Amino acid sequence: MSLSASQAAKKLGVSSRQVRRAAASGRIVAAKVGAAHAFSQRQLQALERTSHRGRDWSSTTQEAALDLLATGATTMLTSTERSRLKQRIRSAEVGVLASQILRGRVTLRRAVSDEIKKTFRSTLDAELGLSSGGGLGVLIAEDATRAARRARLGLDDSGDIAVVEGAEMHRKVLEAMALFAYGDARECSAAAEWLSAAQRAV
Repeated sequence: MSLSASQAAKKLGVSSRQVRRAAASGRIVAAKVGAAHAFSQRQLQALERTSHRGRDWSSTTQEAALDLLATGATTMLTSTERSRLKQRIRSAEVGVLASQILRGRVTLRRAVSDEIKKTFRSTLDAELGLSSGGGLGVLIAEDATRAARRARLGLDDSGDIAVVEGAEMHRKVLEAMALFAYGDARECSAAAEWLSAAQRAV
């Protein structure tokens, strides 16, 4: 069931303007019905889990943060900028970090069958102690739209496959963030623990 901006705002305890701004900035995806927005429950869940105040990170900062979380190093910043970003990563709440990095990268989609959906099981499921059945599927690709089309995944704002734009070297971090934002309660909790450990290791 989709909600209007005012219904979504009431559910989240924020203003309609804040909800519309989140959609305009790419923090969540909303369907357009004429001039109005329609929000799915899964998109609202993601917004609730990843809300933050302050300026959005640049694409360079996003990529550098992904490098640091995935490998512990990055060549994208000066040593001073890198040191500052490491501190921000270590001190950030998981939801804030996921919000900054996932902004504009995720679409929700649905597979045409359960068999196809199984092929998009997160590579982190076993590591996180999650079952192989059900739950959120994840597809990471540098050309995410093309990869989703090739896999015949239809756009669906309440879909159960998160398609995330990103590099293979960042796969685990992006999968964990997608599970945190869009997964069920168990997936969210397990992903939050994994991401917290990655933050401490930076």
